[in-house]
Amino acid sequence: MNKYALGFLFGTGILLGISNLTGRDELVPGYILVLLAILLPVFFMAERERCRREDAARAMEILEELQSLRKIQKEARSKIPKNSPRRESKAAFEGSTKVASARSMAMMVRKPKLRAKIVEICDFADMVLETIRRMPDDTPAAVAFAENHLSRLMDALERCFEMSRCDDYKNAPASLDLQEIECFSTFITAFRKQQDNILLEGKNSLNFR
Repeated sequence: MNKYALGFLFGTGILLGISNLTGRDELVPGYILVLLAILLPVFFMAERERCRREDAARAMEILEELQSLRKIQKEARSKIPKNSPRRESKAAFEGSTKVASARSMAMMVRKPKLRAKIVEICDFADMVLETIRRMPDDTPAAVAFAENHLSRLMDALERCFEMSRCDDYKNAPASLDLQEIECFSTFITAFRKQQDNILLEGKNSLNFR
């Protein structure tokens, strides 16, 4: 039961007890009105303060997420070898085709937060593809990224669209929306790791030459 309702019932019980002690039951309605006049504004202000604190906490959480994302983006971008010659390899071409399709599909996602997360994933994929273009050869990690990692992203998007046709999906609680975003967020972690694998294999291939 709502804590405010409990407070009202508790206060009413006290007033009823007082009325029983005084033997003046006709004053009970007046007592209740006085109690309401006192408690309702207090409850209203307390609820407003609670909502304000929740909004402030969520705003801070969003700011921290953005700062963390920018840091991760900067880190991934800094790993791209800028001095290496750029080439349009088979893995890069196939990968860019899939990323373009994923970005087009993201524009059709109706949930704003989920749509923004998928666009972020596509941005990370572009940085990994740029890393592949700067490598001398398409290493196994580069091929795996284009063929496996990006294919899994496309599969996840297709499942998302299939679920979006269901009534249960449209009426899903906010907690399920958050879980969906978190599931897609794992792609960023996977892409970052694969970028490191591509760089490591590219370095090793140069050492063997």
